[in-house]
Amino acid sequence: MVNALFYDIIDMVLRLFIVVLFILISKLLMVMDADVIRSRLFLQFEKIKRFFILLTIGGICFLAASLIHIAQILDMVQANPGMLENILIILFQIFILLFLYCIYDTLKFPKRGVL
Repeated sequence: MVNALFYDIIDMVLRLFIVVLFILISKLLMVMDADVIRSRLFLQFEKIKRFFILLTIGGICFLAASLIHIAQILDMVQANPGMLENILIILFQIFILLFLYCIYDTLKFPKRGVL
């Protein structure tokens, strides 16, 4: 069985990456012209839409982890579902990370022939 410290380390690393991507995206949004941002997001809309669908699946994982936690608090579950809860939260964070990277990639690196 995997140690809880392992999940805590993965959780911390993923949170760090998420915050770093938030900072990078915020910096880009502050220095780029609004028209350039709109055109890059428009041109990459299909890619962004696919990653948002993945993020929706991650949201379901987040909700499931919350429901498991509430069931554990209300003593509705006899076993310790901690590992499943940790895995669902980590999946949610991975999907957030992928979505944020998609946005960052769209804003930062213009494709050939794109603004």
